[in-house]
Amino acid sequence: MNKTKAAAYITLYINFIVYSLASVCAKYAAISEDKLMSVVFIGGEIALLGIYAIIWQQVLKKIPLGVAMSSKGITIIYGLVFAVILFGEQITVTNIVGALIVVAGICLVAQDD
Repeated sequence: MNKTKAAAYITLYINFIVYSLASVCAKYAAISEDKLMSVVFIGGEIALLGIYAIIWQQVLKKIPLGVAMSSKGITIIYGLVFAVILFGEQITVTNIVGALIVVAGICLVAQDD
């Protein structure tokens, strides 16, 4: 893999973190009792999704759509990490098994590129 393609993949996965953080904002907006903070978090979610969309379009110039779309499943892993770190949620064995299946699928699709 050349440096340009490696940089594109790194950008793709960082962009998926941005996408996952939009979901974090959505959850904070949902659990916030202060209406102003809910609006702030919704605004943050919209901003993050906008940033994600712009970067996504740039990444698709360098990575095949099928590989990029299948890689989007990694957001499940990021979601689990954020759930534990930010919300104190518990990860179950079922969550882990499901995440491993997703990662295996990503590896199978990405190895063709």
